[in-house]
Amino acid sequence: MATDELSKKLNRRNEINEGGEASELPSMNVWNPYTEFKEFSRKQIQDFQKTFNKYDVTKDKFIDFNELKLMMEKIGAPQTHLSLKAMIKEVDEDHDDKIDFREFLLIFRKANAGELEAGSGLMDLFENMTEIDVEKEGVKGAKNFFQAKIEQQSASKKFEEEIKNE
Repeated sequence: MATDELSKKLNRRNEINEGGEASELPSMNVWNPYTEFKEFSRKQIQDFQKTFNKYDVTKDKFIDFNELKLMMEKIGAPQTHLSLKAMIKEVDEDHDDKIDFREFLLIFRKANAGELEAGSGLMDLFENMTEIDVEKEGVKGAKNFFQAKIEQQSASKKFEEEIKNE
């Protein structure tokens, strides 16, 4: 075994020395969210990771269609089938119809950059996932945040009542 490994290394070295094309070594692509998403603090990324892991029910490091549906229902912003598909498509860069942690962070990057449409499923996700930091915002900021949340819930209940009355 060891001689086979050494002979491969020696052959590769000889190819390089003779000016031949060196075969590519398998690379260990390690992705680091802290270097790619510098706009977020380490604590924010860790909080995003906890949230991602919470909704990754199958623990396969992806949020699939059903997990996204469950997540949106739990945060109080249920979506239609087509809306969920559109949400995945908007951030799914590798076209596997699932959201990995990097793509999950892209939702928050796009929201902070103002690239998400108001009222879209991803914007609903962003608005419901961001929490108030009382130490940073102060008590008045937290008060305004909670008042806005109460108004939002009241508006949705009013909408539900209108539907029931029809």
